Amino acid sequence: MKPGDLLVLEALSRAETYSAAAIELDVSHTTVARKIRDLETHFGARLIERVGDRITMTREGEAAVDAARQIRDEMDRLERRIEGRDAGLFGHIILTTVDILAWHYMPKLKQFISHHPDITLDIDAETTVRSLSRRDAEVALRFTNEPEPYLYGKKIGRCDFAHYAPAFDTPPQSSRMVWLEYSGQACANRSTEWLKTYLPGVEPHSYVSSPLIMMQAIQAGLGEGLLPTQIVEIQKGLRRVSESTAFSLDIWLLAPKELRHTARVRALFNCLSS
Repeated sequence: MKPGDLLVLEALSRAETYSAAAIELDVSHTTVARKIRDLETHFGARLIERVGDRITMTREGEAAVDAARQIRDEMDRLERRIEGRDAGLFGHIILTTVDILAWHYMPKLKQFISHHPDITLDIDAETTVRSLSRRDAEVALRFTNEPEPYLYGKKIGRCDFAHYAPAFDTPPQSSRMVWLEYSGQACANRSTEWLKTYLPGVEPHSYVSSPLIMMQAIQAGLGEGLLPTQIVEIQKGLRRVSESTAFSLDIWLLAPKELRHTARVRALFNCLSS
């Protein structure tokens, strides 16, 4: 048995079928089946069992999968340590963020690309940011008040969310409040709690996934909602209803600790935090 064979079992535990595991590993269905048989022969124990059309791990299989994950994590850490020694301003960075932060920091990102033409920057803006621990991205630009302690980070800003409505030249025909609520993870719970406390009886009419969509929806006259004042205060088509703050979120730059000394990562941190 080779230690890498355990990664086949780990892939099968996630995929739950030979075919799906084969696609993930880019090998044949028969190769996956053969590797599993070899592992069971080596350990002298059943590692998998079929439940309907799916494959699950036995107790021994789960123990082997845990060992496989440790191997994969050690390989990832080794790769990061090696890459972390890179002192050149070249290479590739995947920046994971949310749309409104990408939009707000776009002038600085343009400046970064202009100053470092040999660094390829991929900007991935989704409602759910990619994982740094699984190496889905190298740098994260996030709304969070509790950054993960195992990551290297720098707080670069803060956003106070407040109640906004469309800035109509004339009052709307209906006096009934149309409330727009968040469905995105970072804002949804805080916004819902504020709504129940300060506007009891008002029920959400529609849901949006992010602050940028919320801003555009309010500007278009779809309803009222909570927006980050530091970002939207100069935008047209918005009227701040209340001067009080509903909730606040810090803006953090985060990266795996192994990459904190990498030149390209330091350059991006310096640019966005300047």
